[in-house]
Order: sequence, then C-alpha cells, then structure tokens
Amino acid sequence: MKKHILITITLLVTALTAVSYADTCYYMPGNNNTSGDNFYRSRMCTQPMVDQFWDHFDFDKGDWDDGFGYHDACNVNKPLARTFNALWLLAYSSENYARSTGDYSGNALRWGYPYSASNIDELDGRCGNGTISGTVATTYWGWQDNRTVLKWPFFYGQSVVERAGSIVHEARHAAWWNSHNGGAGCPRGSSCDKRWSDMRANSYEVLYLWWFYVDGVRTTTGMRNFARQRGQTIIDTGFNTNPGYVI
Repeated sequence: MKKHILITITLLVTALTAVSYADTCYYMPGNNNTSGDNFYRSRMCTQPMVDQFWDHFDFDKGDWDDGFGYHDACNVNKPLARTFNALWLLAYSSENYARSTGDYSGNALRWGYPYSASNIDELDGRCGNGTISGTVATTYWGWQDNRTVLKWPFFYGQSVVERAGSIVHEARHAAWWNSHNGGAGCPRGSSCDKRWSDMRANSYEVLYLWWFYVDGVRTTTGMRNFARQRGQTIIDTGFNTNPGYVI
C-alpha cells in the first residue's frame, strides 16, 4: 500500500535559519510573500490536497525526506511544500477547473494540471547544484526509471506560478519522450526549440503562463505579472525562430 504523508502536526510554518543536508543543500526561500508561497500555503495545506497531489504525481517518501519536507509538509521554506503550492496553483487557477485527470478540454489554464498529472510518472526532489541558478528540472524516460527530478532552482529560483509552468514544461518532455529540438540555436543558448509551431516544451510552458496571465483566478496581480514576464522571456529567448508574440 502506498504510504501517504500526514500533515496533522505540521500546520504551522516555522522560521528557519539556513539548514544544510547532504553537505550541499541549504534552504533559500527568500521572500515568501513575493514568491507567492505564503499566499498559497493555506490553500494547499489540507490533508485532502496533500493526498491528491501525492497520488496524482506518485511522490515517494524516499525522494522527499532528509530535509526536503516529508515530515514538515506545510513548511513553505522547504522544497515539498513549495512543490505542493505549484501543484495547487496548476490545478485550481481556472474558473472552471478540471475535475479529473482525464479532462483535457478547454485552454491550457484548465488542462495544464490533468495533462501534467497524466504524463509525469513521478516527481522527485534533489539538490542539483545547490544554487538557484542552473537546471530547474530534468525528466528521464525510456529504459530506466521514468521520473521528473525537481532541483534547487525550481524550489528557490522561481515563483509559484513559474514553478507551475515548469511542471507543464516537464510534462511535455515526459509525453512521447519529447525533447528539445533546437540544440543551442536560440538566444539563451540551451534548451531551445526550433519553432513555436512544433509545440514542444517551451511552447507548452508559454501557453500555460499566457493563459494564467489572462484568465487566472484565485491568485494575485503579482503572480499574473510573474507569468507574463516568464512567458515573454521564453518567447524571446527559447526559440531558434522567434515567434514574435507579445504577451
């Protein structure tokens, strides 16, 4: 039987000083009001929400303990709660949000969560390089343990809505083993897609962020602005042929 996380004794966020584990990782939450983590905490921090996310994205205790938040699931200074915040935003920011993971109807704001839940095999947490710059996440597929590994830049270098966009991005990689096809030919020099019309991971991420900016609910003006800025940056730097869109 799959082991569920219990949050009954972890409903209060406590202030943290920098705490290290594995000799490389340090909590780096910054301003949790600016990132949106304090805003979303009360929404995601219920047992039904945690159970839903745990099941839909096949979390495992062994990938989220040792300081990542398994025993402190509502502490938004830690990686697990910051991931749950992103999943809550992804699931419930459409006015008429999807009620099942098989419902892909409507626009990207509505189908972003079910699409991600259906295509990501499991979500794991790792340090990466232990800083807030560098690779946000990596999705592995094929003849191996299919999984999406979230890293320090995801947890501490992105706002809640940017994390949600990154999950949609990785879900596109996970679907049909869909990798970037533009090499280093775009302005940012890595993770490039050739064209918008190829509908690879960068296009999917922008679609979600754009719709969130236009129609997102149960959110803040700050989150909408983060979505617009991140989406525009990807449009301008993530394609070999700039699609020319302005959000």
